[in-house]
Amino acid sequence: MAMTSRKSIILGFVLLAAIGGAVWFLFHQEVNSDRPIQEFHITSELKQLSQKEVEKVLKPYLGESFWGVELDKIQADLMRLDWVNQAVVKRSWPNQLEISIEEQSPVARWGETGLLNYKGEVFFPNHIEDFEHFVRLDGKLENSKQLLLTLAELQKEFTKLDWSISRLQETANGVWEIHILNGPKLILDHQDEQHKLKRFVEAYPHLFDKFRKSAQVYDLRYSNGFAIKVKEASSSSSAVDKNSLIGKR
Repeated sequence: MAMTSRKSIILGFVLLAAIGGAVWFLFHQEVNSDRPIQEFHITSELKQLSQKEVEKVLKPYLGESFWGVELDKIQADLMRLDWVNQAVVKRSWPNQLEISIEEQSPVARWGETGLLNYKGEVFFPNHIEDFEHFVRLDGKLENSKQLLLTLAELQKEFTKLDWSISRLQETANGVWEIHILNGPKLILDHQDEQHKLKRFVEAYPHLFDKFRKSAQVYDLRYSNGFAIKVKEASSSSSAVDKNSLIGKR
Protein backbone atom coordinates (compact mmCIF):
# COMPACT_ATOMS: atom_id res chain seq x y z
CA MET A 1 0.00 0.00 0.00
CA ALA A 2 2.82 2.33 0.94
CA MET A 3 4.70 1.37 -2.24
CA THR A 4 1.66 2.24 -4.39
CA SER A 5 1.31 5.62 -2.68
CA ARG A 6 4.99 6.35 -3.20
CA LYS A 7 4.72 5.48 -6.92
CA SER A 8 1.73 7.78 -7.26
CA ILE A 9 3.66 10.65 -5.71
CA ILE A 10 6.65 10.06 -7.98
CA LEU A 11 4.37 9.84 -11.01
CA GLY A 12 2.73 13.13 -9.97
CA PHE A 13 6.10 14.85 -9.77
CA VAL A 14 7.08 13.49 -13.16
CA LEU A 15 3.84 14.77 -14.72
CA LEU A 16 4.27 18.20 -13.14
CA ALA A 17 7.85 18.37 -14.38
CA ALA A 18 6.73 17.38 -17.87
CA ILE A 19 3.95 19.97 -17.89
CA GLY A 20 6.32 22.63 -16.54
CA GLY A 21 8.89 21.75 -19.19
CA ALA A 22 6.29 21.95 -21.93
CA VAL A 23 5.04 25.32 -20.69
CA TRP A 24 8.59 26.66 -20.49
CA PHE A 25 9.35 25.38 -23.99
CA LEU A 26 6.23 26.98 -25.47
CA PHE A 27 6.91 30.24 -23.64
CA HIS A 28 10.51 30.25 -24.80
CA GLN A 29 9.39 29.63 -28.37
CA GLU A 30 6.79 32.41 -28.14
CA VAL A 31 9.19 34.98 -26.70
CA ASN A 32 11.75 34.23 -29.40
CA SER A 33 9.21 34.27 -32.20
CA ASP A 34 8.96 37.08 -34.76
CA ARG A 35 5.34 37.82 -33.96
CA PRO A 36 4.73 41.38 -35.29
CA ILE A 37 2.81 44.18 -33.67
CA GLN A 38 -0.36 44.58 -35.73
CA GLU A 39 -2.35 47.20 -33.82
CA PHE A 40 -2.43 49.50 -30.83
CA HIS A 41 -5.22 50.55 -28.52
CA ILE A 42 -5.39 53.89 -26.65
CA THR A 43 -7.17 53.21 -23.38
CA SER A 44 -7.40 56.80 -22.07
CA GLU A 45 -9.64 59.64 -23.20
CA LEU A 46 -7.79 62.42 -25.02
CA LYS A 47 -8.84 66.04 -24.57
CA GLN A 48 -5.94 68.24 -25.64
CA LEU A 49 -4.09 65.69 -27.76
CA SER A 50 -5.54 64.54 -31.06
CA GLN A 51 -5.73 60.90 -32.09
CA LYS A 52 -3.64 61.70 -35.15
CA GLU A 53 -0.77 63.07 -33.04
CA VAL A 54 -0.57 59.84 -31.05
CA GLU A 55 -0.96 57.64 -34.11
CA LYS A 56 1.89 59.47 -35.83
CA VAL A 57 4.19 58.38 -32.99
CA LEU A 58 2.92 54.78 -32.84
CA LYS A 59 2.62 53.86 -36.53
CA PRO A 60 6.38 53.38 -37.11
CA TYR A 61 6.29 50.58 -34.52
CA LEU A 62 3.64 48.54 -36.34
CA GLY A 63 5.29 45.45 -37.79
CA GLU A 64 8.08 45.38 -35.24
CA SER A 65 8.60 42.36 -32.99
CA PHE A 66 5.87 42.10 -30.34
CA TRP A 67 8.35 40.79 -27.78
CA GLY A 68 11.45 42.62 -28.99
CA VAL A 69 10.15 46.18 -29.23
CA GLU A 70 11.50 48.57 -26.58
CA LEU A 71 8.50 49.86 -24.63
CA ASP A 72 10.62 52.53 -22.92
CA LYS A 73 11.49 54.00 -26.31
CA ILE A 74 7.81 54.25 -27.29
CA GLN A 75 7.01 55.92 -23.97
CA ALA A 76 9.86 58.40 -24.48
CA ASP A 77 8.55 59.26 -27.95
CA LEU A 78 5.06 59.85 -26.55
CA MET A 79 6.43 62.03 -23.74
CA ARG A 80 7.78 64.45 -26.34
CA LEU A 81 4.25 65.37 -27.39
CA ASP A 82 3.10 68.76 -26.13
CA TRP A 83 0.35 67.70 -23.77
CA VAL A 84 1.67 64.39 -22.43
CA ASN A 85 2.44 64.31 -18.71
CA GLN A 86 2.80 60.53 -18.36
CA ALA A 87 2.62 57.66 -20.85
CA VAL A 88 2.47 53.92 -20.18
CA VAL A 89 2.86 51.30 -22.92
CA LYS A 90 2.05 47.62 -22.32
CA ARG A 91 2.02 44.50 -24.48
CA SER A 92 -1.38 42.89 -25.01
CA TRP A 93 -1.04 39.35 -26.38
CA PRO A 94 -1.09 38.26 -29.10
CA ASN A 95 -0.16 41.30 -31.25
CA GLN A 96 -1.38 44.54 -29.69
CA LEU A 97 0.04 47.41 -27.66
CA GLU A 98 -2.06 49.18 -25.02
CA ILE A 99 -1.35 52.88 -24.60
CA SER A 100 -2.37 54.89 -21.54
CA ILE A 101 -1.75 58.65 -21.58
CA GLU A 102 -2.14 61.17 -18.78
CA GLU A 103 -2.44 64.64 -20.24
CA GLN A 104 -1.09 67.78 -18.64
CA SER A 105 -3.60 69.58 -16.42
CA PRO A 106 -2.73 73.30 -16.45
CA VAL A 107 -3.60 75.50 -13.47
CA ALA A 108 -1.92 78.74 -14.57
CA ARG A 109 -0.13 80.41 -17.46
CA TRP A 110 3.62 80.90 -17.47
CA GLY A 111 4.76 84.05 -19.23
CA GLU A 112 3.66 84.59 -22.81
CA THR A 113 3.92 81.05 -24.14
CA GLY A 114 3.91 78.53 -21.29
CA LEU A 115 1.53 76.77 -18.92
CA LEU A 116 1.99 75.46 -15.40
CA ASN A 117 0.60 72.16 -14.09
CA TYR A 118 -0.50 71.43 -10.53
CA LYS A 119 3.01 70.27 -9.60
CA GLY A 120 4.45 73.64 -10.55
CA GLU A 121 6.08 72.21 -13.68
CA VAL A 122 6.20 74.44 -16.76
CA PHE A 123 5.47 73.13 -20.25
CA PHE A 124 5.23 74.89 -23.58
CA PRO A 125 2.47 73.59 -25.90
CA ASN A 126 2.01 74.97 -29.41
CA HIS A 127 -1.23 76.73 -28.56
CA ILE A 128 -2.46 78.21 -25.27
CA GLU A 129 -5.31 80.40 -26.55
CA ASP A 130 -7.90 78.47 -24.54
CA PHE A 131 -6.12 79.37 -21.30
CA GLU A 132 -5.77 83.14 -21.63
CA HIS A 133 -8.19 83.60 -18.72
CA PHE A 134 -5.90 81.67 -16.36
CA VAL A 135 -3.73 83.50 -13.81
CA ARG A 136 -0.39 84.42 -15.33
CA LEU A 137 2.89 83.83 -13.47
CA ASP A 138 6.21 85.38 -14.42
CA GLY A 139 9.62 84.76 -12.93
CA LYS A 140 12.67 82.53 -13.12
CA LEU A 141 11.86 79.09 -14.49
CA GLU A 142 13.60 77.37 -11.60
CA ASN A 143 11.28 79.19 -9.16
CA SER A 144 8.04 78.03 -10.81
CA LYS A 145 6.99 75.67 -8.00
CA GLN A 146 7.58 78.28 -5.29
CA LEU A 147 5.76 80.92 -7.34
CA LEU A 148 2.71 78.68 -7.59
CA LEU A 149 2.73 78.19 -3.81
CA THR A 150 3.06 81.94 -3.32
CA LEU A 151 0.08 82.51 -5.61
CA ALA A 152 -2.06 80.20 -3.47
CA GLU A 153 -0.99 81.94 -0.25
CA LEU A 154 -1.62 85.42 -1.62
CA GLN A 155 -4.97 84.51 -3.14
CA LYS A 156 -6.10 83.10 0.19
CA GLU A 157 -5.55 86.53 1.77
CA PHE A 158 -7.08 88.54 -1.07
CA THR A 159 -10.20 86.40 -1.03
CA LYS A 160 -11.03 88.28 2.18
CA LEU A 161 -11.37 91.41 0.02
CA ASP A 162 -13.21 89.57 -2.79
CA TRP A 163 -10.18 90.15 -5.01
CA SER A 164 -8.83 87.73 -7.61
CA ILE A 165 -5.22 87.77 -8.76
CA SER A 166 -4.86 88.00 -12.54
CA ARG A 167 -1.06 88.08 -12.66
CA LEU A 168 1.82 87.47 -10.25
CA GLN A 169 5.33 88.48 -11.24
CA GLU A 170 8.56 87.99 -9.32
CA THR A 171 11.01 90.64 -10.51
CA ALA A 172 14.76 90.26 -10.82
CA ASN A 173 15.31 92.03 -7.49
CA GLY A 174 12.98 89.63 -5.64
CA VAL A 175 9.88 91.81 -5.45
CA TRP A 176 6.37 90.55 -6.14
CA GLU A 177 4.11 92.56 -8.41
CA ILE A 178 0.54 91.43 -7.85
CA HIS A 179 -2.09 92.42 -10.40
CA ILE A 180 -5.71 92.26 -9.26
CA LEU A 181 -8.37 91.38 -11.83
CA ASN A 182 -10.02 94.65 -12.95
CA GLY A 183 -8.27 96.35 -10.08
CA PRO A 184 -5.01 97.83 -8.80
CA LYS A 185 -1.48 96.50 -8.65
CA LEU A 186 0.29 95.71 -5.39
CA ILE A 187 4.03 95.62 -4.72
CA LEU A 188 5.37 93.41 -1.94
CA ASP A 189 8.90 92.46 -0.96
CA HIS A 190 10.13 89.37 0.88
CA GLN A 191 11.01 91.15 4.14
CA ASP A 192 8.31 90.40 6.72
CA GLU A 193 5.88 89.92 3.85
CA GLN A 194 3.19 88.09 5.85
CA HIS A 195 2.89 90.92 8.36
CA LYS A 196 2.80 93.57 5.62
CA LEU A 197 0.15 91.70 3.67
CA LYS A 198 -2.01 91.08 6.73
CA ARG A 199 -1.70 94.74 7.73
CA PHE A 200 -2.90 95.85 4.31
CA VAL A 201 -5.84 93.41 4.19
CA GLU A 202 -7.01 94.59 7.60
CA ALA A 203 -6.60 98.28 6.73
CA TYR A 204 -8.11 98.27 3.26
CA PRO A 205 -11.82 98.21 4.31
CA HIS A 206 -11.18 101.35 6.39
CA LEU A 207 -9.67 103.44 3.57
CA PHE A 208 -11.57 106.44 2.26
CA ASP A 209 -13.59 105.71 -0.87
CA LYS A 210 -11.59 108.30 -2.83
CA PHE A 211 -8.42 106.28 -2.22
CA ARG A 212 -9.97 102.95 -3.08
CA LYS A 213 -11.61 104.24 -6.26
CA SER A 214 -8.58 106.10 -7.60
CA ALA A 215 -5.80 103.79 -6.42
CA GLN A 216 -3.55 102.41 -9.13
CA VAL A 217 -0.76 100.92 -7.04
CA TYR A 218 -0.49 99.89 -3.41
CA ASP A 219 3.14 99.71 -2.30
CA LEU A 220 3.37 97.44 0.75
CA ARG A 221 7.15 97.52 1.15
CA TYR A 222 7.17 100.14 3.92
CA SER A 223 7.89 99.03 7.49
CA ASN A 224 5.38 101.47 9.01
CA GLY A 225 2.50 101.37 6.52
CA PHE A 226 1.85 101.33 2.80
CA ALA A 227 1.79 103.89 0.03
CA ILE A 228 -1.04 104.48 -2.42
CA LYS A 229 -0.37 105.75 -5.89
CA VAL A 230 -3.45 107.47 -7.29
CA LYS A 231 -4.21 109.33 -10.48
CA GLU A 232 -6.28 112.48 -10.36
CA ALA A 233 -7.42 114.70 -13.18
CA SER A 234 -6.11 118.28 -12.88
CA SER A 235 -7.90 121.44 -13.98
CA SER A 236 -6.22 121.11 -17.36
CA SER A 237 -7.62 117.58 -17.63
CA SER A 238 -4.15 116.07 -17.56
CA ALA A 239 -3.33 113.20 -15.18
CA VAL A 240 -0.89 113.50 -12.31
CA ASP A 241 0.34 110.88 -9.85
CA LYS A 242 -0.02 111.32 -6.12
CA ASN A 243 1.48 109.19 -3.35
CA SER A 244 0.14 108.89 0.17
CA LEU A 245 1.51 106.87 3.08
CA ILE A 246 -1.32 105.13 4.94
CA GLY A 247 -1.63 102.74 7.82
CA LYS A 248 1.23 103.66 10.11
CA ARG A 249 1.32 100.95 12.73
